[in-house]
Amino acid sequence: MAALGQLGGNPGLVRALQGKLDGLAGKSSGFIEELHYMVKARVGELDEIQEQHDELREKFLEERRALEAKYRELYAPLYVKRAEIVKGEVDVVASKPDPEDAGPHDDEDPPKGIPDFWLCALRNHEALEQIIEERDEPALSHLLDITSRPLTKEDAPKNEDEDDEDEEEEEDEVPKGFALEFHFEQPNPFFTNATLTKVYHMVDDEDPILEFSEGTEIDWLPGKNLCVKVMRRKASAKKGGKKSNKPDTKTERTDSFFNFFSPPPIPDEDAQLDDEELEQLQDAMEMDYEMGSIIKDKIIPDAVSWFTGAANEDDSDDEDYDEDEDDDEDDDDESVDDEDSDDDDEGGAGKGADGEKPPECKQQ
Repeated sequence: MAALGQLGGNPGLVRALQGKLDGLAGKSSGFIEELHYMVKARVGELDEIQEQHDELREKFLEERRALEAKYRELYAPLYVKRAEIVKGEVDVVASKPDPEDAGPHDDEDPPKGIPDFWLCALRNHEALEQIIEERDEPALSHLLDITSRPLTKEDAPKNEDEDDEDEEEEEDEVPKGFALEFHFEQPNPFFTNATLTKVYHMVDDEDPILEFSEGTEIDWLPGKNLCVKVMRRKASAKKGGKKSNKPDTKTERTDSFFNFFSPPPIPDEDAQLDDEELEQLQDAMEMDYEMGSIIKDKIIPDAVSWFTGAANEDDSDDEDYDEDEDDDEDDDDESVDDEDSDDDDEGGAGKGADGEKPPECKQQ
């Protein structure tokens, strides 16, 4: 199980979901008590060995945390240099190629930095590509950098219901989890935020169990909200035969990468969820955690390989072992693909909110 959920700091809901999951594991049948006393003694000895193992593991985890912190500091200046080049704050020396090796745009003035670097890096990952709509791309073209950091005391969730004594204890605790920070060009034509942050609060640092997540509220400029669509229809005739020329409008949520910063609404602690609702909640939790983990563990450390497409080539090499099995599946699905090939998405995404379409990044 990848995550327990985006539960908005709702411990009652956490317990409800955990109770459902624990119930799946079954209960002890009491067979230990029926074992021969010598067998029970051997099991007892194994328990002591397990305790020694657990003590060693705690030391390992402590040393690993220290090692991760050490290398986080060593990585940091490299990420700063990368960001400076991407943003065009620092340039590199390059010799002009021979005419036979020149690219189609080499005679033009060079653009600043590396345009669409992070848009291409994100879009070249299969899972992230599925949540990036074409209309999101002009906004993501203004993305200058993505960084990750462990949580600090300032990231601790505020709970107004706790008494002062409990609040003091919580203030001394550093919350478990990580934050992703998306740094955008300012100004840009979509929103006023310079940084959009997604915070993942984890139940435990060692196990991928998500307690809840929260994101920055995006300050969209008028008419630029990519997370909604406006439906317009002509107004119906009024009584007396008069008809208004003013169209009615209806706003609906729509798919967008920027929904990533708005976790789904969480029911109240007293809410009674049935099995289907708990399953839907679990799916939402796992998807949210998966997207955050991909960005933190794959995109940020290896961004240039995702930009160029080299990371996808490495993945395809690993999949070559399953080529025969995949070919069989493709044969079975061929007729279905032919039937679906003519189906287009109604009201296609188009060129994006500002009328410009970023270049294709996918490496073939």
